[in-house]
Amino acid sequence: MWNIRFLLIVALAANCHAQSVASQCLQDLDAIPGFLLANDTGAKDHVAKFGQRHFDDALALARNSARQATTSDACDTAIRQYLQAWRHGHLELQPLSPQAAKPETTAAPKRDDTPTLAILSAKTLVLTLKSFRDANRDPLVALIKKNHAVLASRRNWIIDVRGNGGGSDSSYLPLLPWLMTDEMVDAGQEILATPENIIGWERFCDILSPGDKVCKEFEDRGIARMRKAAPGQYVPQDDVGRITFERVKGLEPRRPTRVAILIDHGCGSSCEELVLAARQSFQVKLIGRSTYGSLDYSNVRPHELPSGRRRLWYATTRTNRIPDLPVDLSGIQPDIYLPVDTNNPRAKEDEVKRVQNWLEGGSIGPLKPVQ
Repeated sequence: MWNIRFLLIVALAANCHAQSVASQCLQDLDAIPGFLLANDTGAKDHVAKFGQRHFDDALALARNSARQATTSDACDTAIRQYLQAWRHGHLELQPLSPQAAKPETTAAPKRDDTPTLAILSAKTLVLTLKSFRDANRDPLVALIKKNHAVLASRRNWIIDVRGNGGGSDSSYLPLLPWLMTDEMVDAGQEILATPENIIGWERFCDILSPGDKVCKEFEDRGIARMRKAAPGQYVPQDDVGRITFERVKGLEPRRPTRVAILIDHGCGSSCEELVLAARQSFQVKLIGRSTYGSLDYSNVRPHELPSGRRRLWYATTRTNRIPDLPVDLSGIQPDIYLPVDTNNPRAKEDEVKRVQNWLEGGSIGPLKPVQ
């Protein structure tokens, strides 16, 4: 009798837990549509493009999955599938443990993504940039300073940003004096001023880049602009207006004459921002595959969902390039297309060698097998 009673208690507890998970999941899911329409810069554009029925159907499908969710992972999957109905980038779900949800700061995992430089020949070098997160800004500055003579002596540069998911635009700025011809055109961005977006901007640096002065200064400027605007109004991100024609400051006197930027579908966000800027230079060519397509709505900020177990990251700015020059639709296309060689386990390394051959006057075609 005791064993049967124990099993009944365990089953009842499991059932209550499953109900709790499903209830919290529905609570978080149902909080998203209204929040996005009020605060996310892409939401209303997406509804106008796809129609309300598209999102109603996606929500109904996600709610059905949420009702059946018995674990947090299952709930997260249901919510992520719903977010995909809005757009595929700059709209993300971050699971939080009850303990991790309380503090404002979270320790960033150690990553092996600092910038590196390799000399390929007397004419050519390769600069590999795996990430533009804030923590890689100073390492890039230090790398450039330490190797200034080497950088100035190589006429051919390969900049490898394959797989670079972005981060902060300030992390690639040290490269522009080496890449640009002179003038750079920037369409600019607008910030959507809402009370929730102000809160999100206030918390951003403390969560992702605690102690970063550059991040904090950028954050404070955006907040100041939003506070001066009426809720729901778009405000320019800077003082210069919708489009700027700027001279790049401090151009290097001995810049490379031929620059190949290796791109692929893993290049997104700030990586795409670099690509848009650098391709304006006469000496830059984009080589590889199209980029990810996650730039029209950006500057993601955090918002805690009702359960306290999940954090929504959503876009608070939109570019002035749209609707004339969207990036999210299909990414940024390369000047020279290199299809993926799925049969070659060394395809990634071989692409660098192929581009080197091309820069040095040879063919960019597949490498000939060693006899």
